[in-house]
Amino acid sequence: MISALLIDDEAAANQHLRQLLAVHPQVQILGAVASVAAAIAFLAEQTPDVIFLDVNMPGRTGLELLPELATADIAVVFVTAHENYAIPAFDAGAVDYLVKPVNPQRLALMIPRLVTAVTRRHQPLAEEASPPALPVDETLSFPVCDSKGLRICRRCEIVWIEAMQNYTRIQIKNHPTALSARRSMGEWESLLGEPDFYRLSRFLLIRLDSLRSIEWNPRSQSRLTMEGAAEPLSIGRQAAARLKEILVQREAQ
Repeated sequence: MISALLIDDEAAANQHLRQLLAVHPQVQILGAVASVAAAIAFLAEQTPDVIFLDVNMPGRTGLELLPELATADIAVVFVTAHENYAIPAFDAGAVDYLVKPVNPQRLALMIPRLVTAVTRRHQPLAEEASPPALPVDETLSFPVCDSKGLRICRRCEIVWIEAMQNYTRIQIKNHPTALSARRSMGEWESLLGEPDFYRLSRFLLIRLDSLRSIEWNPRSQSRLTMEGAAEPLSIGRQAAARLKEILVQREAQ
């Protein structure tokens, strides 16, 4: 059983989330409060496993509550009408970021990740086990940036990811230019994972089922035509060799 605290200055929002969570017996709601100050008072008496936290609230924002949780082992799920807080939310270690009005199906997809996150927090380090494999969640959302600012992209939209110094470039389907994110290639590989995404080199991760054709060039760069990408993707000889290896392995399966 996962115990939860709802924090939102709108009573209707707390009530709506309470109704959505009622169909998930894994979650027990301990209470609902309307401000950061009330949340701090509540947390002085009880320690829930997770808080569902709004960002924009009178007085202090939800982000300002996070330092108060520094010594508490509490998971955080942000629930807000504003997508532009996604990067600081994930930087702060949020389990997920739900955009209002919360979609019941989207919430249901988040519950297994929440259960895994809370379970791992409760395991002693010496007994920590590998998390159970979860179903691939194509609606899993990630904060990325384009020329107009922050936006949210979904797993199913990603075509390829390329490392560029201290950030990564992400090509999503039918978008004219690559987007960017402050996330390492290792983090992307862990989040996306096989059997759909494959690391071809230290600098490149592609979605294999988006591959439509290959122009091999053993002496220089090969060119990949990817579904939804405006321009072919050029890859070096090492990445091309790795791609051939992957294709042979998949054909043999």
